[in-house]
Amino acid sequence: MPQATNPTNARNLDTTQLLNAGITVRTQGQAEYDEARHLWNGMIDRHPALIIQPKNTEEVAEAVKWARANNQPIAVKGGGHSAPGHSMCDDGVVIDLVNMQEVTVDPEKKEAWGQGGALLGDLDKATAPHSLVVPAGAISHTGMGGLVLGGGFGHIMRKFGLSIDSLLSCEIVLADGTIKTVDKDNDPDLFWALRGGSGNFGIVTQFHFKCHDFHPDVYLAALVFDLDDAREVAELWREEMAQAPEDFAWLTFFRGCPDPSLPGFEWIPEDLRGKPILLTPMIWAGDHEEGRAYIEALRNRIPEPVAATDGVLPYVVVQQQFDDVFEHGPRHYAKAGFLEEFPDEAIDDVIEATRNIPHVRCQIEILTLGGAVARVDNDATAFNHRHAKHPVNILGLWDDKEDDEKNIAWVRDIYSKLEPHMSGGAYINYFGGDEEGGTAAAYGGTWDRLVELKERYDPENVFRFNANIKRK
Repeated sequence: MPQATNPTNARNLDTTQLLNAGITVRTQGQAEYDEARHLWNGMIDRHPALIIQPKNTEEVAEAVKWARANNQPIAVKGGGHSAPGHSMCDDGVVIDLVNMQEVTVDPEKKEAWGQGGALLGDLDKATAPHSLVVPAGAISHTGMGGLVLGGGFGHIMRKFGLSIDSLLSCEIVLADGTIKTVDKDNDPDLFWALRGGSGNFGIVTQFHFKCHDFHPDVYLAALVFDLDDAREVAELWREEMAQAPEDFAWLTFFRGCPDPSLPGFEWIPEDLRGKPILLTPMIWAGDHEEGRAYIEALRNRIPEPVAATDGVLPYVVVQQQFDDVFEHGPRHYAKAGFLEEFPDEAIDDVIEATRNIPHVRCQIEILTLGGAVARVDNDATAFNHRHAKHPVNILGLWDDKEDDEKNIAWVRDIYSKLEPHMSGGAYINYFGGDEEGGTAAAYGGTWDRLVELKERYDPENVFRFNANIKRK
């Protein structure tokens, strides 16, 4: 079946087959259509011919078959967080999994099943009452599907690994509408590709995870530092995270200070609102008292913060901490990579960029891998950056179209200064699309195998609205 090249207008598409099967179809002119087409990134304003909202795997398969029979491109929407807007297309068909958000847990088997449209918050809320967890993400309104298929960074990845490291199997609809369940024994090549290959191989309608024993509460300390003290804090962060316990996550956000009126940030003084700062949450995923002692010892070695809070919080609450900071709607542009080190020169560049931040929402985020992430063989999954040290995500977030140029320029400028210190590649869920080396470099050393598998499972590139894998 040929790949769509000239999609027809929605008025010319006969949806009788879909409607007779009870499948929900949204068309232009409906309020539900406009609601469904809006994404997290406010810069994306696309108008598909149709938005199809299936309720189960069989309906997803029917939607794929129908779209292909009608020569329509297919985009797939889960949580709608794809920063480059891969979840939506102009013309064509969007298969929106909003009606497929159920998560179920078997506490005796310590396993969980999540439908392809579930959000991370759905997963957290389902597992926490059983003192179980699946490591996944840091913002609860992120779609589980996109997060997991890209690898799955999160607050507790150093303790339990990436989200894909807890994945037992996937139910997937392939490009021809075939439904398959794949795991390490059944079609292991495809299962390998799904763990880091993004949405290139089909529509995953159900994820099956092993769960980990986990106390539903964690110890958290969040500190805000004046930029005059940021160099000293960053130097200690660099030293400590080179040998930190796996229970410990120390996040660094160079950004504008969050609004004290936002839920979870009431502890920040009003006079810091919008000021360029260094925000460093510290999360301990083990024994609370052990974590408190460890973090207090660290605090004794750094300058006094201008604001701070600490205590034991439900893990579900910690996962929601940045939900309002990264709400849907602002305009967004980003570039990402992996820092091999964080040398003094780079620290100074980051601090200077933060002093000149163009909007309070902009942020330079630097994390640390290692621990359980690095214990998995680098070629065991399609995620090929197991031994990278520091993921860096440079986010431009702003409100007005008139400010596009200065915010995009800010992201590009600090990326150009950090790029010489990068080890190559990028976390595909942070990947903005025009980083050095392009998509092939982002995927890294698994690229050739991914291309071969893409040509086997989707030779006509039906699923191409993603960080697309194709031979040049």
